[in-house]
Amino acid sequence: MDAHARHLKASALVMRLVGWTCLVLGLVALAYPPGFFWGVLPEGMPHLGPAHPASPYDGLHPYFFMLLALYTGLGICLVRGGRDPKRNVALFDFGIVGNLLHGLVMIPQSFIYPNEHAHMWADIPAVFLIVWMLWRWHPRSSPEMFAVASCSRCREAGVTRRGDGVWRSGLRRIRCGA
Repeated sequence: MDAHARHLKASALVMRLVGWTCLVLGLVALAYPPGFFWGVLPEGMPHLGPAHPASPYDGLHPYFFMLLALYTGLGICLVRGGRDPKRNVALFDFGIVGNLLHGLVMIPQSFIYPNEHAHMWADIPAVFLIVWMLWRWHPRSSPEMFAVASCSRCREAGVTRRGDGVWRSGLRRIRCGA
């Protein structure tokens, strides 16, 4: 198996891993609510860490269920897309951009809202870990993504072949003279 095929196999594994992680996000949030819920938690809610002190919002704010639905949808799509990561590159892109923006929004909020610092070591690092994993194993970041042309004329012209099989010289699509 060549390096490109190994990379695509790893991309598929990462898609499934991140997808299943998104699907169990609700259970993780129940295990450590101070790191995932914003605001005061309802009395009697099970948790491993200390309860939140008073905060302006309730812990089970409707936003949590909206985010949970979004991550569940992303998880389902990533698990299904793991069958062919090359054809599902947009899921990688959405996962990277969406989680990066989500994490960047949460950082200042964890300092602005009182008693919300626990997010700095729970859900904020989790979304940045997802960004890194999807970035690192993106199907288009394969080590053999750019191959040198086989004929000497094309090699001299600097022609490369992208992972989608199209030969390019700069921004122009061309055919190799081999």
